[in-house]
Amino acid sequence: MSLHAAPSPPTIVRLGPKDFPETVALLDADPVLNVYLCALALRDALARPRDEWWGSRRAGRLTALLYLGGLSGAVLPAGDDPEGLRALGAIAARRDALPPRFQVIGPRDAVAAARERFPGPDSSLRLEREQLYMSLAPGALTPFERLPGLRPARREDLELVFETGAALRAEELLEDPRDTEPEAFRRRCEEDCRDGHTQVWRDERGLVFRASVSARTADAAQISGVYTPPEFRNRGIATRALAEMCMRLLERSGECCLFVNAVNAPAIAVYRRLGFVERSPWASAFYVPAPASSRGEPSGSPSPH
Repeated sequence: MSLHAAPSPPTIVRLGPKDFPETVALLDADPVLNVYLCALALRDALARPRDEWWGSRRAGRLTALLYLGGLSGAVLPAGDDPEGLRALGAIAARRDALPPRFQVIGPRDAVAAARERFPGPDSSLRLEREQLYMSLAPGALTPFERLPGLRPARREDLELVFETGAALRAEELLEDPRDTEPEAFRRRCEEDCRDGHTQVWRDERGLVFRASVSARTADAAQISGVYTPPEFRNRGIATRALAEMCMRLLERSGECCLFVNAVNAPAIAVYRRLGFVERSPWASAFYVPAPASSRGEPSGSPSPH
């Protein structure tokens, strides 16, 4: 999505349930690219107490928005108004309700504009990724051998879902949740097994593939957490399993979509073989609390015992 400037100065407003139709209209400009935000909006109609939706208006028209997840730490920009996105970033930077660890994710230009004034001096950039957002239309899926063994994860899969999910995070994001947030990560894995959001392929070898659905609407299903253990790679496992997953998702959603690190050539090759095409440049930036010294606090204070 290309950004363009509008003539009148933006007005920044806190969005609520009364703004739901206008918010959905903005997101519907590309309901596949914006599927995660669309799913959040449809789930709660902008009324979830711990989350915040902020918008930029020009001449009364909503031109950009920023979602702030109070528990998840997700900071998600959308829209084609760079000045409005910069102003939204400034609003978010003055807010103290985000978790200490948070991430900014979205279309590359929107993320760059919001980050010009966000997050401020009390957080430190841990990792940033250039990514590709890709999508798959129903008629584009490459023919494949069906895989009845792919199924939703169940309670008895929890330990494998937990361990492989942590291994994926450590590989992709250079951070192991077993070290940084073990209890919270285990709760999320339990919810995935309870709600059927994660699909697994297990056989006599153990778990050979897993992937999750992070958002779903009638327009699109967003796939995340695609992972094959290293010892089972380069055998066509991910291609076949992901094709089966997409086939099932396309029964209820118009397209499948995902984003992938731009340097992950093997994964991109798999997605292209399946019929995925590049839809937009994407970006992610992950933050942690800044060291005490960068906030002007003593750096040599003794640790409590």
